[in-house]
Amino acid sequence: MSQRGTTVFTDIDWARPGKQVGHAWLPHSGHDDAWGAVALPLAVVGNGEGPTVFVTGAIHGDEYEGPIVINELIRSLDPSRVRGRLILMPAANAPALRAASRVSPLDGKNLARVFPGNPYGTPTEQIAAFIHDVIFPLCNAYIDLHAGGSSLFIEESAQVVVTPTLAPEVRERAEDMARWFGAKFTVITDNMGDPRTSCGAAAQLGLAAIAAEMGENGSVSPRGVKRTRECLARVLARLGIVPAELPATPPPSRRVRIVSHGGNLLSPGDGYFEPLHSLGDTVAVGDIAGYLHSLSEPALVPRELRFMAGGTVYSQRTFGMTRQGNSLCVLVEDEPEATA
Repeated sequence: MSQRGTTVFTDIDWARPGKQVGHAWLPHSGHDDAWGAVALPLAVVGNGEGPTVFVTGAIHGDEYEGPIVINELIRSLDPSRVRGRLILMPAANAPALRAASRVSPLDGKNLARVFPGNPYGTPTEQIAAFIHDVIFPLCNAYIDLHAGGSSLFIEESAQVVVTPTLAPEVRERAEDMARWFGAKFTVITDNMGDPRTSCGAAAQLGLAAIAAEMGENGSVSPRGVKRTRECLARVLARLGIVPAELPATPPPSRRVRIVSHGGNLLSPGDGYFEPLHSLGDTVAVGDIAGYLHSLSEPALVPRELRFMAGGTVYSQRTFGMTRQGNSLCVLVEDEPEATA
C-alpha cells in the first residue's frame, strides 16, 4: 500500500487466484449523497507465476474502444489461460465516461494530466493517486487504451513516452511492447514535456508502458474496436500473460516522433477552421494548412494558416469552431531506430 495513504477502497483481493470482478470505491460527498462513493469498475484475473500487467480504458471519458475491448476480456477470459496476473480497469475515469467527457464533471480535471495524483485532493487526483500508489507497484507492464475522443481525428498508434530520466532498459521494453502491439504508427514522444500522464508516471516507476490511440471523433469505430482487440491480444501474448501463437516478427509499424519545433499547429485566434489536408498527408514548411473563417462577418477574408514545419499529418481537430490556442493539427516525422 501507499505510504501516502489512499481514500479509495476495493473489494478485490490482489493475491487471490481466479477471476474477480468488482470495484474500487472513491468516497465522494456531493450535494445529493453525503456519504456516497464513486464506483470504478475493476477486475483481476490471476493464475500462478508470471508477470502482472495492468490495462486501463477511459482515462478520458469520451474514448470508447478501450472500455469495450477490456470489458469483452473481463467477460470472456478463462483464468486457466493466464500466466501471472492481469489487472483490468475499463473505466478508470468513470465519472467522465458517464458524462461522455474528456474531463471529469466532478472537478473539471483531466486524469491524464494529474499523475502522480494526490490521495487527499480532488476526485480525479485521488483516482490518479490510487493507480500510482496502489496498482502500479504491483505491476511489471502497463497498457493504456485511448482514442482521439471528441476533439481529434488521429492516426492509429502506440505511444512510448520518453523523458530525460527514463532508464534505457525501461524504454527498450516499452518499445518492444509497442512493436508487438503493431499499430500503424509507433510514436516516440515526450508529450510536449508534460510528465503527468499515466504512462509517463508508470515509466518513471520502472514499468514498461505504452498508450494506444485506436479511434477518433468521439464515436465508436468498428475498425477501431477490431484493431484494439487484435493489438491488445498480440501484446498480451508477447508479454506472456495470455499465451498465444505469435508471428515470427512484429507487424509493420512506422516509427515516428512528433515534430518538436512547429509540429503542433495552434490556432492564432477564434474562428472556424477549414483544413486542406487529411490524416497521413505529407506537408512541407510554408504549405497552407487551412483557413480560419469568421463566418458571422462575410466581408472578412479568411485568415490563411501555414505549417511552420514539415512532416506527416498525425492528428487534426474535429470541431469546426476553434478558439485561440486550440490544436488544429499535429505533425510527425520518422524517428531513427534506437541503438544499443
